[in-house]
Amino acid sequence: MHKRFIYWILFCSLIPVFLSGQNGFSQYAGARGIGLANANLGFRDVYAGFNNQAGLAFLENFGAVGYIENRFQLEELKLAALTVAQPTEFGTFGMTLQYYGFDLYNEQKVGLSYSRQLFDNLAIGAQFDFLNTRISEYGNASALTFELGLQYRIVEKLWAGVHIFNPIRAELGQSTLPSVLQFGLNYEVSLSLIISGSLEKNAELATNYRFGLEYFLWQKVFFRTGINTEPSLINFGLGYDVGQVQINVAASFHQVLGFSPAIGLRFVGKD
Repeated sequence: MHKRFIYWILFCSLIPVFLSGQNGFSQYAGARGIGLANANLGFRDVYAGFNNQAGLAFLENFGAVGYIENRFQLEELKLAALTVAQPTEFGTFGMTLQYYGFDLYNEQKVGLSYSRQLFDNLAIGAQFDFLNTRISEYGNASALTFELGLQYRIVEKLWAGVHIFNPIRAELGQSTLPSVLQFGLNYEVSLSLIISGSLEKNAELATNYRFGLEYFLWQKVFFRTGINTEPSLINFGLGYDVGQVQINVAASFHQVLGFSPAIGLRFVGKD
């Protein structure tokens, strides 16, 4: 067990640039988002519960998404997450759960969100987060923080999204968690094609640029691809609608560290 822990620490110390911003507290939007290199700030469905809560304001029915990602195919870097949301006449309420790591080191996140559509072309959202990190034989460290999101329709098919995570720079143990600001655009070219892009600025890291494309192939099959600059990743994925359920598979590829596969399910309720 101790050898596994030492190995994990050495691994993370050797490749911090590749894993920067990719811990259990990151704002990813499930296997669908991974296929698009997480250029997803314009999502206006239940996937928004992971990365820009403002998008939940456009939900018409209950929705849920769960997914698992195995980063660089290492069990020690596994991420599992679930988000659920319920629209009401007073706005949309949601909850997000995330677990990252393994038995000797892991991170957990519990988020409670609220979003509301102010106008036809404007929505806002907020989420309060409880973050916890556990290291075996050393104990736990916890923090409370929040995140804010906004979505605005610039023109008919062009949406802008803004999101900030941890603006108060909460402290977790002896470390200060960084604030992360994101801005993105989604252009709905047609019913079959969406092009998206975003930038992410972590005060402690270089600006990360993301670009993604989602294309409706035939019947109920979606193809997705994207690129991520910091770290440099190529992403791709497939989605398939089965009634109220959508099945998604995706992976990102780094030329040194290899593949990070993911699989997820989305469920939406009926009227």
